[in-house]
Amino acid sequence: MAIILTGIFVFAVLAMRVTRAFSLEKWQVSIGLVILAAVLYFLNILLIRFFIKARAPEFANDENWDKTAGLSVVPRWVSLIGLLAISAFITAVLPWIIALFK
Repeated sequence: MAIILTGIFVFAVLAMRVTRAFSLEKWQVSIGLVILAAVLYFLNILLIRFFIKARAPEFANDENWDKTAGLSVVPRWVSLIGLLAISAFITAVLPWIIALFK
């Protein structure tokens, strides 16, 4: 949870700086963050599949890949990429949700 919250903070600060530096609208930066979240999410999936196939090939072909959890088959930095995808998506969507209920 701390990583997600830190990611939200970092993406919010970067989004604010990008908005000011390039004179972009808020919706343009939000779309950019959603695209970044999608890219990070798919990169996370590809890396998870790669490491499971490379380090535990017996689990790669069936649906029992979840048994590899906790065995250090997938490095932590790959999981961090997935958490950053969640952070980028929340950073993109949360301001619009708050504005909707304002």
